[in-house]
Amino acid sequence: MGDAERVQFEAGFDRISELDRALVELRALVKRAYESTPLFTARVMQIRRSPAYEKAFEADPLVTVRIGTHRSPEELFDRALPSVIAQTYPRWEAIVVCDGQEPDTVRRVAKLGEARVRCLERPRNGPYPTDPLARWRVVGAHPFNDAVAHASGSWIAPIDDDDEWTDDHLEVLLGRAQATRAELVYGVLRAFVADLGETWFGAWPPELGDFGFQAAIYHAGLSDFAYDANAYLVGEPADWNVARRMLEAGVRFDFVDQVVGNYYLQASYHSIGWWTDRLHSRGAFNPPN
Repeated sequence: MGDAERVQFEAGFDRISELDRALVELRALVKRAYESTPLFTARVMQIRRSPAYEKAFEADPLVTVRIGTHRSPEELFDRALPSVIAQTYPRWEAIVVCDGQEPDTVRRVAKLGEARVRCLERPRNGPYPTDPLARWRVVGAHPFNDAVAHASGSWIAPIDDDDEWTDDHLEVLLGRAQATRAELVYGVLRAFVADLGETWFGAWPPELGDFGFQAAIYHAGLSDFAYDANAYLVGEPADWNVARRMLEAGVRFDFVDQVVGNYYLQASYHSIGWWTDRLHSRGAFNPPN
């Protein structure tokens, strides 16, 4: 390569690097514009001034348990719902939203004979992106939002249909929230990685990979922070996308260093490789408390 060609090559390389940087900046700008962080910060401040805000910190508030489900009746009825019904904190309602029409699930919920549990159906599943990774990042966003839209509680407690809580899940998280006046409190989840072993996630401060809404309870005034079925476009799981937007808007988070539930992963899950690496890096499960 001659000197002139080398100069031309280096100029082209610099131009590509410059375009890459510009794309990163443009993506960040678009993300900020779409998220309207200043508007949500103002919304959080408005919520704190509302008369309903204080109800959440009074004695024995109603907690709405949010459950989205899609063709997972075994896990829903053998794992998630029994763990909700077993809660030591009694003032809760559970809203199960089927991501598509599932009349059998509706019938089975009715047969439970538990007045605090009701079931709704969406007319269709999704829509979600067809790319497997993108779909994994945002699947469930629609039923999660629908459940919150029907909530009557002062607090929202999310759980997935294939996970389960410890019996004192609500008691522990709500007690901490009321003691510290936090607007979101989360704990630790014990993770069962297929048949490979057990690890955990949940740590302070909240970060991607160490936070899950299944381990959290949050003030119902924050319901405007909806799950975004397009969060994959900014490269984030919808779960973390909501949490990050809350953090950036100034929502008050708190953490209990205690196991508050179990999280189960099947070998077929898209994220199983990441969890296998975590299992190896963190070693044997050693619960904080």
